[in-house]
Amino acid sequence: RPTTTTTTDDATAALARWARARGVSWNDDALRVRETTARGTTGTTTRRGVFARETIDGATRETKNLIVAPRDAMIACDARDASEDARVKMKPTDELALKLLRHRCAGPSDAFAPYVASMPARYNLLQTWSEEERAALQDARAETTAKRASEALRKAFEDVKKEVVDIVGEDERDAFALYEWARATVSSRAVSVPFHEAGALCPMGDMFNYAPHDPPILIDVLGAPAFGVNEGNTTSASSREVATDPIPGDGAWDEESKTFAFRAARQPDGRRSIAADEEIFVCYGEYTNLELLEFYGFTLGPNENPQDYYVLDVPVDGAETTTSLKVFVGGFDWDDLADARIAFANKRSSVRMNEKEMRDVARRGGALGRDAEREAFAAIRDAAAARLLSFPTTAKSDEETLLGWKDGSENLKLAITWRLGIKRILQGAYKLAEARRVEMEDVATSAAFAKISLAHVSTPRERR
Repeated sequence: RPTTTTTTDDATAALARWARARGVSWNDDALRVRETTARGTTGTTTRRGVFARETIDGATRETKNLIVAPRDAMIACDARDASEDARVKMKPTDELALKLLRHRCAGPSDAFAPYVASMPARYNLLQTWSEEERAALQDARAETTAKRASEALRKAFEDVKKEVVDIVGEDERDAFALYEWARATVSSRAVSVPFHEAGALCPMGDMFNYAPHDPPILIDVLGAPAFGVNEGNTTSASSREVATDPIPGDGAWDEESKTFAFRAARQPDGRRSIAADEEIFVCYGEYTNLELLEFYGFTLGPNENPQDYYVLDVPVDGAETTTSLKVFVGGFDWDDLADARIAFANKRSSVRMNEKEMRDVARRGGALGRDAEREAFAAIRDAAAARLLSFPTTAKSDEETLLGWKDGSENLKLAITWRLGIKRILQGAYKLAEARRVEMEDVATSAAFAKISLAHVSTPRERR
């Protein structure tokens, strides 16, 4: 997760001193905060994160607390805040956002001034994007999501405009900019607590970067029989390459001690411990890359988020009847593929099964006959190809743009990164669907997969 703050090492050290004085605890011998730079398919990124100074044993029976913050060290709402805002019916997110604004506008003498000063000066949530930046997503559904986020923010501001202006003492335009900042801070940095719906802002703990969980369970289509289920070929997508990296940690409120703890996970069998000088990640939920942009203002790179998917509309009977298919980084959604198989099997008179029999087989991950399988995956392949051809730019040109990126809108760079990830998902879907279709023609799977070319779906007309 790229961090947009420009906090220096001195500022981080000042924040750490303040946090300790407020009762936040961690082991300096085990953790440190520093910047790291990495180069990938989307160019060079620099981020601040939490790193292990020593090995964190993941084989213990219990999770290990890394950073623990008491209630008094957190910016959080209580009954008194609710009474202060009783003159308007305020949403929980606005209650916390306005409390944050009060701390910010109180100046350097405020009790939380060092913490507020450490927060990013700006964020990249979809609600902040311009029309040009939204258009760079190159996807109507994604653009609609971004536009609705922006409209929702503006409407929310209108509901509390008077209260915001009273707090910040600025004109309406400046008041909106500060409100936008506060709402983005709450959305991207608040942790879940039981005593307030919007959560709370937790110092030091919000320096952990995000990592996703393992891939969802998907159907292994290659090598499976043309009819029915081969239990040995119905596995998790992650089983193709056995994962050994540590699973990310998490955070939770402890009611007895009234503290919030960020924890390293207990590693399951086959997973290694967190090594010395390795970054420690936490996972705060399963999100697609578009959802990460909407709620947190960042996105993972192409093929880095196993929870990311794109919804393909697959024609079943011309353009009039379609079936929706979620395409993940590693394959096809289990239930959606079952629905697609049933839809194509119903078209063929040679399939002599009733609806319940077809559903039972398909829901277990099984195919419904060679002809139906061949037709279904040909349609999936064609739908992926059509969507790839509809993009104004190619995956290759997007990658070249990102690798050569120097200056420009950070939101625009994020838009290109997101759409490149979607194109990589669609390319993978095209190859997988074509390999399965060829497999149904009795051609060796491995040879067929190796020979599949994306040439005719990778060079659409370039439009800006």
